[in-house]
Amino acid sequence: NQRELADKSYKLRVPNRPGFGESPSRGADSQTADAVWIAEELGKGSHLVGHSFGGAEALLAAAIRPEAVQSLVLIEPALQPILATDEEGLKLPEIQEALQVVSAPLMAAESPADFAKIFSECMGEAVDGGLNPSAAALEAHPESAPDLGCALLSAVLGTPQEMRAAADIVKAKGIPVYIISGGYSASQDACCKAIARLTGGKHVIIPCPNHFIQQDSAKLFNEFLDKEIQNI
Repeated sequence: NQRELADKSYKLRVPNRPGFGESPSRGADSQTADAVWIAEELGKGSHLVGHSFGGAEALLAAAIRPEAVQSLVLIEPALQPILATDEEGLKLPEIQEALQVVSAPLMAAESPADFAKIFSECMGEAVDGGLNPSAAALEAHPESAPDLGCALLSAVLGTPQEMRAAADIVKAKGIPVYIISGGYSASQDACCKAIARLTGGKHVIIPCPNHFIQQDSAKLFNEFLDKEIQNI
């Protein structure tokens, strides 16, 4: 979906996290462990883009090697834990709702497979009004739901304090930060707005009916990314 950026002479690197694609698994997903690996992959300087779970990892990686990050773009990053460190944001009902993005499906689910299904369905809908890409994939391959649910439940997130420390470093270093949300969810928008404030960045809404903005609103996302990189 970002091939058109490569056609404009950008050098794209799209690594698979451990346990995904051809990358061997090392056990449960770990944001802090992956952040170290991502930081090592930045080379002498990169425009770092992260989505969802990978968005949280990208923030942590940027804090490890801020000198190697020319800009940081986080697409609806899984940084909800950082909101617990934000006294200003905690007063907002939208933030309280955002903090329940995982706990609400967890309380409603009766099994790991059920959790995967409920969690995926919370991510908006498809462009045509059907199931979003994640929920559609589970409907097409229901046998994958137990493994996905177990992977989600066993994932090791950075602590709120680790996330806030990373945000503070990124802000202090003056790294250009863009936090992207799709405008389909008031709680996601509020969460991204708060994260932008904590990182000293800018919250941008790229209209999309679901969580997969770089995929289902690829043209708008690519145009935004190209424009902002050119302006840095």
